[in-house]
Amino acid sequence: MMLNKIIDDYIVSDQITEEDIEKLKQAGFKTIFCNRPDNEEDNQISVKSIKDKVTENGLNFIHQPVIGGQISQNDVDEFSDHYDAAEKPIFAYCRTGTRSSMLWALSESGKRSVDEILSLTTAAGYNLSNLFR
Repeated sequence: MMLNKIIDDYIVSDQITEEDIEKLKQAGFKTIFCNRPDNEEDNQISVKSIKDKVTENGLNFIHQPVIGGQISQNDVDEFSDHYDAAEKPIFAYCRTGTRSSMLWALSESGKRSVDEILSLTTAAGYNLSNLFR
């Protein structure tokens, strides 16, 4: 599990396991976002398994699956609504963390400059320059 900080209240990661949930709780996270569809690849941990463990640990869970390269404005708007309403800090994951970073970046356009968004996501390890061309 990676902890790639985009901003203080929004950290992204690659796929997590049930064992990671208690560590996330101890780290102070209040909400877990999953941006990964089930069955994206063989032997992938099910969203239900993660959600059950998150709930068992008293954390909030939001599942908003998106497919890389197919993120729509509706996806961005839905993410923004979830983000605004969620108890923070938020830990978001997908297969690599890129989709979770992209959703945040696209939802912040208009609120932050493109340079600031790209600087924050690049520092977290995600090159999203193609999003704003």
